[in-house]
Amino acid sequence: MNTVSYFQILALNNAQTSENRIHSDDIAAKYGFEGALVSGANVFGYLSQPLVRYYKESWLSSGIMDVIFLKPAYQENLLTIKTEELRSESSQRNHLTSAYNEEDVLIAKLESWLPKQLPSINVLADLYREPEDIERKEIHWDLISVNQPWPSYRWSPTEANNQERVEAQRDQAELYQGPEGFIHPYYLLEACNKALMRQFILPAWIHTGSRLVIRKPLQVGQEIEVRAIPIEKWRRKGHEFIKLYVAMMTQGEVAIEVEHTAIFHITT
Repeated sequence: MNTVSYFQILALNNAQTSENRIHSDDIAAKYGFEGALVSGANVFGYLSQPLVRYYKESWLSSGIMDVIFLKPAYQENLLTIKTEELRSESSQRNHLTSAYNEEDVLIAKLESWLPKQLPSINVLADLYREPEDIERKEIHWDLISVNQPWPSYRWSPTEANNQERVEAQRDQAELYQGPEGFIHPYYLLEACNKALMRQFILPAWIHTGSRLVIRKPLQVGQEIEVRAIPIEKWRRKGHEFIKLYVAMMTQGEVAIEVEHTAIFHITT
């Protein structure tokens, strides 16, 4: 593998006021962590930065991204982000981007590639449920009905919304600027978090990974239809997991598909 990028960034926990109290010191400590966890969406944003710097809008317009969070990032951890080029005859580009903490422990990794042909759109994207008001209940195993769509809804990210996330990332890329700027990768995964939190109250939960298929870019000012469907739930080592399929659509076409995985019940 050939190392093509290497940079460092201080991790920022900007979710202290989130409903998800895993981003607070006291609740995180209850589950055995050193302190409040920096969101996985934020770490994904850090991992994206060298790739967007090199490939610019093409990286946000088409391709597959598979991110896994292995260890927590904490406030003001100095993260080292290393990107390596992988060799693949079936892809036009293929990279592994890894994040290491100050102890040189691997905490997250992102593989991204542009296959010569994207996979077919998941048939789940066709499952539609009319928008409706939701009476949120605290998430519980028995309330998760696999392959049953949740009510769809509209997401209309503004320039100001996007800029807030760009500033949190301290990202200087120009393509996120302006009234037609690209939506930052951090904001995309945060939107998947919102899809889960829109359906349930989750007092403390952990995002463990996401797989994205990008078919066309999303930009601020667009009206985006979001469809979300739980596709798996399982138990492992006392934890309870959920995998959510999210389709983001513009003008009736699927722009981005995400398989978004989280621990919704953390064992103590």
